[in-house]
Amino acid sequence: MSNVIYEGKTYNQEIKDEFTSEYKAGTQKIISRIFKVSYNMEKSLNKDLYDFNREELRRLFFLFMPKTEYSSKANVTWVSKYIEWARDMGYLNDINPLDGVTTEWKEQFVNKSLKKYWTDKEIDKIISKRVNAQDAVIVRMLFEGVRGTGNTEILNLTVDDVDAFNNTLHLSDADDCRRSLVVSDKLIKLCEQALKEDDYEKMNGNASKDIKAEKSNLVTNKFVVKSSNTRTTHFNEAEKNIIHRRLTNIADEEGEPNFSPLNITYSGMLYMAKELYVKNGKLEAEEYGDIRVQFNIDTEQSFSRLKSEFLNIDFIKSFYELT
Repeated sequence: MSNVIYEGKTYNQEIKDEFTSEYKAGTQKIISRIFKVSYNMEKSLNKDLYDFNREELRRLFFLFMPKTEYSSKANVTWVSKYIEWARDMGYLNDINPLDGVTTEWKEQFVNKSLKKYWTDKEIDKIISKRVNAQDAVIVRMLFEGVRGTGNTEILNLTVDDVDAFNNTLHLSDADDCRRSLVVSDKLIKLCEQALKEDDYEKMNGNASKDIKAEKSNLVTNKFVVKSSNTRTTHFNEAEKNIIHRRLTNIADEEGEPNFSPLNITYSGMLYMAKELYVKNGKLEAEEYGDIRVQFNIDTEQSFSRLKSEFLNIDFIKSFYELT
């Protein structure tokens, strides 16, 4: 909501203040921003937000330009709470038009043209929809800091490099530079699942019925990410373009053209920064150092640009709706 332009005024200030006063200071700021955005539409329609019908509310929610599904749902939830409160107080004698709206309805307002980063929950949701662990593991690895030059850390990973007992991946980059990385249970599990897969379901299990084969056999080898055994010359590590090709298919299915290796990696950095900030109450040299190690960022100049662009407390608070 930080990109929304509004006048800073509130329609029916006294009524809105009465509602807002029931919450703590941090929450009051969130609610206040919602009322400031709704002001122009309330003024134009000459009625309070609690008196909007569902179509008017639908138009309003697009004005918030939420960047994430979480933010979009939160906006609907707060407005719905305000309408319910207005009914209880006797300001509204009609039903709440937001009663019974689906999760999909609440999420429709995300401004995908602005979307460049994904929260951990959004990444989990995208991964949960993958029928192939071969696809899911790529997204998870990027999100947790596995990449390397030309995605080489991903392509070089073998069964021998997956230490499930210590939640550690032993990675090797294009220049044979090696490092060990502690990762989540989720990633270890996906690595194990990907290693066991023999077939790859085309188009995420939604291949056209007139396609010659809905599945392709995967090359049998020790690598986590495998090529399909269709005229391939890559019987060891998969071809370099496989990461781009699979992520492009996911991006097309999700309707998210910016769902790229780099942006997934940036999303992982954002999540790690958020977790460190919440845990330590600060985001300074120590925390930034941990992020650089996890995501293997060598140069200070590159990292300074990232801090200026999105790895900072203001952006993290806005993106993750922190108070």
